[in-house]
Amino acid sequence: VSRIAAGRLRVEQRPLAPAALLHEAAELFAPVMADAGVALRRDIPDTLPLVDGDPQRLQQVLSNLLGNAVRFTPEGGRVTLSARVLPAETDGGPAWVRVAVADTGPGIPAADLPRLFERFWQAPRLLRAGSGLGLFIARGIVEAHRGTIGVDSIEGEGSTFWFTVPLR
Repeated sequence: VSRIAAGRLRVEQRPLAPAALLHEAAELFAPVMADAGVALRRDIPDTLPLVDGDPQRLQQVLSNLLGNAVRFTPEGGRVTLSARVLPAETDGGPAWVRVAVADTGPGIPAADLPRLFERFWQAPRLLRAGSGLGLFIARGIVEAHRGTIGVDSIEGEGSTFWFTVPLR
């Protein structure tokens, strides 16, 4: 956490097949989802191009996002793990793989969204749900990969947490 706060988190990047990483994360969480009565859906093209990434660190991000999704999705709900390629935003800029974890949980109030990725912050109704560090750490890991992380949420409908990693 202190390295992230100081902007000094190191990642050991290497060529990485994102589809394999995502399927591995889904396999790890499948039993947890089943025990919670939550359906896990995958929308992961096997043709995703390589990214430069640290597999352990990216698994840490996925574990946080999938763990939060199952924690806040009620029994009978659904979590979807998906990925797609986003084009470069500018000429000469990188293209991206965008990974998303969508849930059918309660959603997050719009007023809470700007603070979700801050260190130690938790939405008031979620107090004692964790340490308040998971999303802060996830943001630091994604930013160390030169990517971005964010959330889209509608109260009463669910949330989609997403992050991007540049293509190799």
